Order: sequence, then structure tokens, then C-alpha cells
Amino acid sequence: MTFGELQNLLEDEARRGATGIRILEGLGTTLLRVTVETVPGRLHGVWIAWEGDGDGELARVVAPAAPLPKDRPLAAEASHALLQRNATLNAGALAIVSIDGRDYVALVVPLRLAEIDPAAALLALVRAANAADAFEEALGGDEL
Repeated sequence: MTFGELQNLLEDEARRGATGIRILEGLGTTLLRVTVETVPGRLHGVWIAWEGDGDGELARVVAPAAPLPKDRPLAAEASHALLQRNATLNAGALAIVSIDGRDYVALVVPLRLAEIDPAAALLALVRAANAADAFEEALGGDEL
């Protein structure tokens, strides 16, 4: 699978609406924003970034889970809940990402495109969105 094929797959899924993929936006040639319906009526944004490396194409699924408070760390109970949820779901690695000037805790899932089939790519995307959204909702946050 290539990044272009992944983009085509997501466009088809957004048109069909069967997997929860609702909107796909291209943000340049190496970044996609996918809006996933995690539960009926609740949407969560996920970014997919393309990275080329010596071993082929790599895509990173970035699912923001919660905004970081300004000038203070994430509360201990929130940190514990995020780690526990991620360990249970095994959805991805934790990272801090900056989106529109704001820092977020996010789940990051690398996809080596040459080694993954379309069904596994969709599953990874939807699992990351669901895990991040469930954590964010548990903290009382709005949709991202």
C-alpha cells in the first residue's frame, strides 16, 4: 500500500460511511485530517502524516487525546487514566503534539505502508480515534 492508495481508501470509506470515517481533508501532499465518528453523533479528528524513509513509506496516525494544561503538568489521575486506557487497548505510543499552537497528549501509531493491508490500516485508524476520544470524553473534553 502507498500513501496515495491509503488516501483513496479513506476517500472511498468516507463516501460509504460504513466504518465511521466521515470526512477526509488533504492538507498538502503529506498530511491528511480524517474525521471519525467514534460513537453515534460524536466526532474525533485524527491526522495522518506521510514520512518517507530508506525502508519505504511510513504513515503516522496521530490521534489527539487531551489538551495539556498551560503552565502545569497533566493531572496525575488523568495521566494514569491515559496510560491505563492505552495499555488496555494497545492502540499506539503516547506523544505530545502541537496543533494550532496548543499542546496535546496524543496516541501515535506508525504504519509501515508496504507491510500493512487496507483492513489493518483502517482498524488502526479507527482504534486510535476511539481510544483518544474515549479518554478525552472521560476527562469531560469536547470533540477534537
